[in-house]
Amino acid sequence: MAEGRIDASLTTYLRSIIQTIAWFVLVLAGHYTLEEKCHDYWHPLFASIKPGKISFFSPAATRLLLCEPSEGFRLTYTFYTIEEVVRLSNGQPYLVQLICQNLVTRCNRQVFELGQDSEQPISLDDLQAVIDSPHFFQDGSPSFKGIWMQAVDLPHGQQAILKALALESKDLQQLVAATGLSKDAAKEALRTLTADDVVQRRPDDQRYGFTVELMRRWVRYTNMQPQ
Repeated sequence: MAEGRIDASLTTYLRSIIQTIAWFVLVLAGHYTLEEKCHDYWHPLFASIKPGKISFFSPAATRLLLCEPSEGFRLTYTFYTIEEVVRLSNGQPYLVQLICQNLVTRCNRQVFELGQDSEQPISLDDLQAVIDSPHFFQDGSPSFKGIWMQAVDLPHGQQAILKALALESKDLQQLVAATGLSKDAAKEALRTLTADDVVQRRPDDQRYGFTVELMRRWVRYTNMQPQ
């Protein structure tokens, strides 16, 4: 629509379908919230809709998805493998799926191509091998890059803050010093990043850090390599 390839009046048509056909359900996936889109051409579609936030899986739900994704799932994990997946993903649904997909692929290759024991649980070493694979962050780049490119938008300074936090967690004053942003600009950028679940502030020491450890690693690896 922004490029003029699709007529913006499509949103009005979709709205009429939603309001008149009970069984019609429209699902949109992306990094932007409905509130962020309601000010532009999406407004006719969402003017009468109350948005509901879909956030991360809880640790318990993440563990359940790992161990019982379907009835009769035969693979098992060590306790430490499960907890590390929870830590790395923080229950971000796409990344949980990405990790599991790669772990299952690795397990199948070991069993069917290398003849290893199919009853052996997936270990922390298996998980580390998946995360260290050059393909992992490439496969996940649509999600990682989408979040990174969204941080180009206003308010200014979001990417600078993400770069600073990729090294270590920081409080507001440390972020101001590391980025060169004014205190007000840093606050505004942090407010947006927090609302988008990209960063979070720890209640114990008021330091900000990435909500998802794998996102932190992607920012550090992708955007902070020496030229």
